[in-house]
Amino acid sequence: ATMDAVVAVAISVLAVVFVGSLVALIIVCRHKYCSNKDHLSRQMQDSRPDIHLIHGQGDSNDVELDDVRLHPDIEKILADEQWVDDATGLIPHCLSILKACHQLTERLVTLAVSSPSQPTQSQVVEMASAARRVSPRVDDVIRAMYPPLDARLLEARCRAVILSVVHLTLVLRTVCNIPATPAWIEDYSADMEAHMQVLRDAAMVADMMSHQTCDQPVMVPTTNHFSAA
Repeated sequence: ATMDAVVAVAISVLAVVFVGSLVALIIVCRHKYCSNKDHLSRQMQDSRPDIHLIHGQGDSNDVELDDVRLHPDIEKILADEQWVDDATGLIPHCLSILKACHQLTERLVTLAVSSPSQPTQSQVVEMASAARRVSPRVDDVIRAMYPPLDARLLEARCRAVILSVVHLTLVLRTVCNIPATPAWIEDYSADMEAHMQVLRDAAMVADMMSHQTCDQPVMVPTTNHFSAA
């Protein structure tokens, strides 16, 4: 009788262990199946050929004329007081160039908004795209304004941002159907050119000093880009 009881207990324990193991196995398999199913579902959704196209179109359709600006933080940059301690006297000219570029862009956008022929969505996207190409050039100027200052680098960076604004100006003029260059654009051009001349002179002096032992000094062109446009 004792032996029968021991056998019964052993069988019961084995049965409990077997049932527990079976339940655990079912839970693990179910979890793994659900995880694989979710992963496969995400892959199928991401691989649909139209998903990126839809997202791209949505970004373009959200573009408005408010997105056409020189730089998202241009007002903060121009108002920053950290530039007051500039000992070289070159930083105010850089800020004046950025300010003129900002004002020119704002005026052109205002002109586009008030234009009798409202720009199409594709034209707005083109303007915003041209403006986004200007913003990195502004960042380059800001980085060059931190010490140690290099007059040649400042001149090159400011020249690059002006060229980017020239392209933006041409795009906005096309949208606004402006056949000739208005006088106020020429005024902004002359103002920027005056500040560029100061930077250009400083760059040439710095270049000559660094090439005293070299026979090939670098000359910087003095083209008025807006007049050429």
